[in-house]
Amino acid sequence: MKKRYQTIIGISIVLVFVILLRTLGVLRPVENMFTGMLYSLTSISYDAEVGAPEHTSNTRLSSTFDPELMRAICTIDTSENILLKEENEQLRKQLNFFSRSRYQHTGADVIGRTVDPLSTTVTINRGARDGVARTNPVIVGDGVLVGTVIEVFDSVSYVRLINDTQSKIGATLLNKERTIGLVEGGYDIGVQMNFIPQNEIVSPGDMIVTSGLTDNMPRGLNIGTVEYIEKQPLEPFQQAVLKPIADLSYLTSVSVIITTTTSQE
Repeated sequence: MKKRYQTIIGISIVLVFVILLRTLGVLRPVENMFTGMLYSLTSISYDAEVGAPEHTSNTRLSSTFDPELMRAICTIDTSENILLKEENEQLRKQLNFFSRSRYQHTGADVIGRTVDPLSTTVTINRGARDGVARTNPVIVGDGVLVGTVIEVFDSVSYVRLINDTQSKIGATLLNKERTIGLVEGGYDIGVQMNFIPQNEIVSPGDMIVTSGLTDNMPRGLNIGTVEYIEKQPLEPFQQAVLKPIADLSYLTSVSVIITTTTSQE
């Protein structure tokens, strides 16, 4: 019992002595040397586990980056580049159109769209303070009509697209007779030209443009092409189902024609 008691006392004295030396900093060089040896042993063990040093960076990258994630990131980048290219192409065409016609206009971004199946309108980020007014035509690309402004606020406006049930626009069919009719929307969310005389020749692929007979709508804006003709033997008029030039379901950047008077030299 006495021997065990002496051992405990001896260990206690040694611990107190070591603590005192560490507090005074006497043991710091020994601690630093031991820490360096431990770090070296750990590095050697890590290199042995992951392979030769020249392959270490590749191994770390492969363990850090998920291949599926990298493919997803590349896909997103590609999609963004495609969308940006398409938008730039549309803007370039709009600039070319206005450089020829010199209508006063303002560019706008589409910031909203209705989800009502009986109404097809979009919201743009331009309004009265930008000179936008009701009945102003809205175009994309090289003078392609997509709709008409129907309501204006200070900084935003609502645009009724040409396939809306309430859209009615005077149009000219570029056939031999230069037939005049009325382009209306709402036909299964499509567009149709009505009031074409039964005796006039209409063919698929014929171009349809604005006639200039609708208030504040300039003549010659592109609308679409004839897909097929509907005619009944006893009816005075035939109808042409149109394919709009613009993709009305995907509009991002548009231009509002503020005035329809061409500036003079």
